[in-house]
Order: sequence, then structure tokens, then C-alpha cells
Amino acid sequence: MYISKSRFINWTRCPMYFPMELKYNPTGKEDIAAEHRKEMLDELKVGVTSAEYSESDEDESFIAEPSEELEALLPYYNQVEDEALQVAKKYFHGTFVSDSKEVHNQKLFEYEHNGHTYRCYVDIYNENENEINIIEVKATTNSKYMMKTDKEGNWVGLMFSDVPPKKRGGNKYRLFVKEGNICRLNHAKSKVTEDALKNFNQKKALLLDRYRDEGKYPHDIAFQRFVIEHALRQAGENRRVNYYLAVLNSEYVYDGSVDADGGRVYNEVREQEIVTFYDMNEITSDYQPFILKEIATLESYISKPHDIEATVPVGNWCEWGKNTECVFYKHCFEHLRNVPKANRANNYIFCQGKFSEGGIENKYQLVNEGYWKFDDVKESWLVKENHKIQRDCYDNDTEYVDKDKMQYWFSKIEYPIYHLDFEGFPCPLPRFRGEKPYTQSVFEFSLHIERDSGVCDKEKDNFIFLNKECYDDERRALVEAIIDHFEFNDDGSLKGTMLAQNTSYEKGRLEELAELYPEYRAKLLAIRDKSADLIHLLKTNKEFYKSDFKGKATIINYYDKKLSGSYSIKKTLPTLVPSLTYKGMGVGNGTQAYIAYINYDSPVPTAFDEDGGKKREMRTKKERREALKRYCQQDTWAMVEILRAVRKKIY
Repeated sequence: MYISKSRFINWTRCPMYFPMELKYNPTGKEDIAAEHRKEMLDELKVGVTSAEYSESDEDESFIAEPSEELEALLPYYNQVEDEALQVAKKYFHGTFVSDSKEVHNQKLFEYEHNGHTYRCYVDIYNENENEINIIEVKATTNSKYMMKTDKEGNWVGLMFSDVPPKKRGGNKYRLFVKEGNICRLNHAKSKVTEDALKNFNQKKALLLDRYRDEGKYPHDIAFQRFVIEHALRQAGENRRVNYYLAVLNSEYVYDGSVDADGGRVYNEVREQEIVTFYDMNEITSDYQPFILKEIATLESYISKPHDIEATVPVGNWCEWGKNTECVFYKHCFEHLRNVPKANRANNYIFCQGKFSEGGIENKYQLVNEGYWKFDDVKESWLVKENHKIQRDCYDNDTEYVDKDKMQYWFSKIEYPIYHLDFEGFPCPLPRFRGEKPYTQSVFEFSLHIERDSGVCDKEKDNFIFLNKECYDDERRALVEAIIDHFEFNDDGSLKGTMLAQNTSYEKGRLEELAELYPEYRAKLLAIRDKSADLIHLLKTNKEFYKSDFKGKATIINYYDKKLSGSYSIKKTLPTLVPSLTYKGMGVGNGTQAYIAYINYDSPVPTAFDEDGGKKREMRTKKERREALKRYCQQDTWAMVEILRAVRKKIY
């Protein structure tokens, strides 16, 4: 049997995956190009981070087809490989084998073991007289491997200190240090003190956990190393083999350079390259004992397939709720255990499935021990007030409303209210001057202006800006449209309040635009500085409420069992305003929005899956633009209607 990297990663998740896939592909036939395409799609899931995607309800089929979203991103993934090759040629010498578009043109390695053929293609293969370099390209950024500061200014990420473990203070060191454009493990600083070495090894161990963000890609390369080194050994090859991970540099800022044909040129800017390389020699070597164990386990799964109607423990290998969620999770969770879609036991707010009173450590333990629904959880475990509120609403089908806190929120709002929503495209490679990899490149906004309490017309008080073209930089026109539709006081402050579902997104975009267009900086930041979050009205916010409500600051303001623990607008809208819906709109979430946008001129119809299998095809640019306008308008109108619904409950 052929075992590609994609198969190896999935089949070693648990005993269930192989027999499930065998059932839906009984011939065992493998299209290598399709298999490699699936690997690329799986990798792109990391870049698709919208809540709508990760929370979307799939149909009941267990056969995973590539989604429209990920398929649309493949050309951008290919561009990342092309850019990685160009940068690699500056730092590695010799000949290269690489082809981002045709897998059969890449370097293939195969190794036969116990009747199976393990195989892998290499994104970039480089060789010279002395060594071979294997470069695996991932369409992600290096942020997960960096030392950085959080919002409070604390150092976080892959760093270690020289004081005893779990102690604060001391000197901080990066786990990886940059030498030219190659990052290597910081062994020099790990030897500063005995404690530094302990801390270094603890952080390094994160890279050896395949289900952590830091360890996912090293695990991929470790499998490749297993195949490549066995294949080379059989061929009598004795040259040194090095293993590198190539990722996008999150600190790179595109300067807007283009070639004679208008194509983007990612020059080295301020000693920064668009792609950075991580030396994975030591990590992939340390991974080999784990790979050997996984291979032995996999071959046992193949020789004696698991009964798909017999349960297996669930765990982090299911990647439940992540973009990389197992395609068969519904079989284990819903088919075998009847874990419901709504009001699951792990949907208690802020608990993440952990109930200390019951000795439950995470959501997987809840499932494994049979606590699947809200009312499976013992009431004695519900020591937090928020959990008691949720349970009461669920058990008695009642609604919880804290009128005092919600009235307080309204008292802090200055009219007019500018209901604002941005749509952006997180392109892997920056498209326009001033952007970084995965910058949310704004292409649309909707604005509903509520002049006084409840005074807002869906059409007359709405303004929508939408880029005319996908590949043109229209950000200045977008900024000018924003400024034109907001009012300002004589002192430059905003007259009124900007409202968004969660303003961190809108604030981030305003700050980026302010940096790009300094002539509009003051007004853009004035909008940012007078903002309110809709989620603070419905959920809560400790900082916002603590001065006047103290003990109640962390208690939720509103709950209905239909929320199922979530305060996303896709949950709050049908709960509070059931007459409004996103179904049948053509574009129904943020990910679909940017896919429609980047496919403006595509001759292939654009259509997204909906519940019930219905699709609304968009065949022309005009249809796509109209769908985008309706969707973005719905986002801001939804906020207007939610405020109206709340006012009726509290006044």
C-alpha cells in the first residue's frame, strides 16, 4: 500500500481513521496529484481563521471534498512556493528541483517497509557536491516560532529565561536566533545557566507535539526525513542532508515594487526577506523515535482494521473545532455518541470543557466519560455564576436579562451610532504597499448611521464601499469614503460612537490605514478612540463594568439557550431577531466574502454550500458584487436590529 505524507498524518490520528477512509475508498486507489493537492489544502486551513469557517455546520457526508474556500486559495499557496524558491537561491548553492503547480515534477522519495511504500514529494530539493537540502514550504508565517509581546507588554511565544522554571523575571532569550535569513535553535544562550537549559528544553519540547501549532510542521518534515534518509541509504548516498522549514516572514512589509509587467516584486526590504528559513535538523532528528512508533502503530491499524461501529477515545488528535478538524469527527461524536450540535457540555462559557469540581480537565474527557449535553453535567459542578445562568435558561427554557448592566451600556453611548463592518482578504502574500503577509487587506465596508435611539433606515441610512476591481489598490478611496461619512467635533474627536460586533478587528484596520495615509491619521484614530463593542452589551466586559458593578462585572448580561454558549453575530441575530437570516444570500460569512471578491472575474460560477445542500450560483462579476453588498449590509443592519430588540427587553 502507498502511504503518502497526508495519509500517514491522518491514518495515525487514531484507529478509526483508516477503516473509515477504507470504507469510502474501498479500492484503495490513490491519485498522487490529488493526494498532494489535499496536503496543500490541509496546510491552507491554517490561514483560514475566520470564526465562521471553524464553526460552520457541514453536511452529514463523511467524505471530505476540498472546500470552495481552500480551492480558491491554492494559487496563492503556489505563489508562496515560488517566492520561497527565489529566496532559497540566494542562500543555498547548487541545483534545484521545484514545481509549485505540478507535483509530478517535484523530487519524489520512496521507501518500502513491511510491504508498504512510504513516499513523499519535496517542495524544494537542492543539492551540491557536499550536501542535500530539503526545504518544506508552508503558507503560514513565522509568528508561532517567535518571541514577542502580548497586549500587556509581557514577553510570550517561543522564548526561555535563565531563572528556575515557573519563576518570573530573569533574562529572556529567543528559542530561535537568526543567522542571515536562517533561524537556528539558540544553544548558546541555553547554556547560560542550568535553569536556562531546563527552560530551553521545555520550550523545545513544544516543537515535538504534532497537535500544537509549533509542532505540526516539524512533524511533517520529520516524516519526510524518515522516508528520505532510508531511501538515500538504500541508494548508497552519503552526502549530508539538511532539513529546513520555509515560512512567510510576519515582519516583512511590502514596499509596492512591481516588475515591467506589473507583477509584484518582493525585494529584500530593510534586511528582511519575504520568506524565512528554520533549521529543523535537530528537531526532526529528535522526532524520529516518535515517527517510528507511529509507523508501527499505523501498520497495526492496517493489518487489523478497527470496527467503525466500536468507539475509540477522542482527544486532541480529533482537533475538534479547529480548521484541521478530523473529517470523520461527526462519526465519532454525533453518530456513535449522540453529542448534539447545540448545547454541548463543553459550551459552558469560559470553561473549555474543564470542570474542576468533577475532575474534568478538558472537552475530550467530557465526551469520553459520557457528559455530552448541558444537562449531563452535574449541577454540583456548576460553581460559576455564568454556568448556573446558562443551565437555568436551558432547563427552564427561560431568558436571562440583566437590565441594569445593559442600560448602563446604553448610557455610555453617544449618538449618532456608526454601525461599521469591514471585509478584508487575508492574502498570504501582501498585495499592496505597506501590507504584511496575511494582512487583512480591506476591500469593503458597510456603514449604518443611527442618528438617535432606533432612528435608522436600512437603505437610506446605509453606505457601502466596495472595490471595483480585485487587483487594484483602492484603499485611498476607501479611506476617503470613511472620512466623508463620519462627523467630527471642532476638537477633532468623533461626534458619536463607532459600533462593531467586536471592535478589535475594525480598530486594527483603522490603525493600519492611519499608518498608510498620515494625512487622514487623526480622523481615523478619532474613530478608533470612540468605539463600543456589541459583544460587551450582550456578554460582558470586566474592564468596562468593574467601576460600577464590581462583583457583577464578569457575569454575563444576556443569555438564551439558543446561543449555545456563543455570542457570535451568527448566534445572537437569530436569537434576538429571528426574522433576519444569512441563508440564501449567496455570500453568508467573511470567508465566502473574500472568496467572491478574489473571483470577481472568474468564468467559473461561484457557489457556496448551505444547509440542505442548496447553492446560489454567482456567474458574473455583477452578481458577486451584489451578493457582497447584501452580505456586508446585513452585518451592520443586524447590529441596528439587535439594539432595537435589546431596548424592548430593558426599557
